[in-house]
Amino acid sequence: MSCEMVSSRKIDYYVNDPYVTIIDIREEDKFLHARIRGAIHFEYNKLMENINNIFRYGKVSYEFRRLFSNKDRIYIFYCDKGAASLVVCEKMSRLGYNCKTVVGGFDAYRGNCVTN
Repeated sequence: MSCEMVSSRKIDYYVNDPYVTIIDIREEDKFLHARIRGAIHFEYNKLMENINNIFRYGKVSYEFRRLFSNKDRIYIFYCDKGAASLVVCEKMSRLGYNCKTVVGGFDAYRGNCVTN
């Protein structure tokens, strides 16, 4: 698998797709303030801890296992500016997931699907 970069302008295309899960990895307060409609929150530090545990021990949390149970889905990650989501996307791709990261992150998003 590979990590694909997606323009923030094209995220609206994925919002209602039943085969796509959009994941906001920003801090919880930012997620609660504004997010892309339908996004699921999984904070960066918690996600990285799970990813590292997979590589080290082969173990993950229940939350991780539940959210990432289907490797046939497309998982789109976004953060504030795009750097953290790129790191997550690359690591998840190495685990066999079909991942995309939003170029420029939430700060670059100007679409119609923001939820407050």
